[in-house]
Amino acid sequence: MFRKKRKLRYKINYGHTPFSKNSGRKNSAATKLMKRRPSKAFGKVKKYFTLIIILFAIILAIYGIYFSEYFSIKEVFVEEDMENTSAIVTDEITQTIQEAVGENLIFIDTETLEYKILERFAGIEEVFIEKDYPHSLNISFSEFPLTANIVNESPTIKKTFVINSVGYAIKENAENPSLPYIKIRSDEPINTENPIIETGKLKYILETKIYFEDKFGMRIVSMEYKKVARELHLITENDFTIWLDIQQPAEEQLKKLKKALVKLDIYNEPFEYIDLRIAGGNGDKIIYKRR
Repeated sequence: MFRKKRKLRYKINYGHTPFSKNSGRKNSAATKLMKRRPSKAFGKVKKYFTLIIILFAIILAIYGIYFSEYFSIKEVFVEEDMENTSAIVTDEITQTIQEAVGENLIFIDTETLEYKILERFAGIEEVFIEKDYPHSLNISFSEFPLTANIVNESPTIKKTFVINSVGYAIKENAENPSLPYIKIRSDEPINTENPIIETGKLKYILETKIYFEDKFGMRIVSMEYKKVARELHLITENDFTIWLDIQQPAEEQLKKLKKALVKLDIYNEPFEYIDLRIAGGNGDKIIYKRR
């Protein structure tokens, strides 16, 4: 009537850890993972192979930069200002830096080339040289503005020049009717390697012309610069000349003439010259000659 209870017997293997079916699966997965991991030898090979590739790339880059002709300068381009720049100036600039052709574009010193151009060409105010990789130089520049015509008369020759704002002759045997005329008499023909007129003196002359025309409403036809005597003569449209001492401020000398207009009718009377150079006791002394 009564059922006997089953006795379960467990077999224990000493020295071994019992495990379930699930634990066996986990160990099996770990074993597979270990098999998938690369060996240390393979990691070292991969590391060395990567280093070799990097080293090869560095060597190739060094060769390309220092020894190959890929970055050598082959072309020089000059940007022209067609309004003021002549083809001769452009060609001369190109010839000036011709020695740079064949040099390495990466290591060429553009500032040195810019200085070389400025040193040679007095008419150039600014110059910029830009590297255009892989093998070109682009040059752009601006010139000093043209400011006056020079008429030089010497015992042997008469020549005309167009000078820039720093006094250098930019054009020879040429004139620009839109610019003021300055006459210079000399014993010898002018040396165009130096400024024909110093920058400060040229500025004085041009500003004096503008000041006179503005204050007196009379046009200056031309001017004469006497370098040795240090004088400036203004030739007016009424055909008389005003003498100024170029060592003294022009405004102070012309103010004397302004005060004297009640006595000297420069607009209607025929004068040959009016000398404002000499200062009297009160600083208002004027010497003049009527025709």
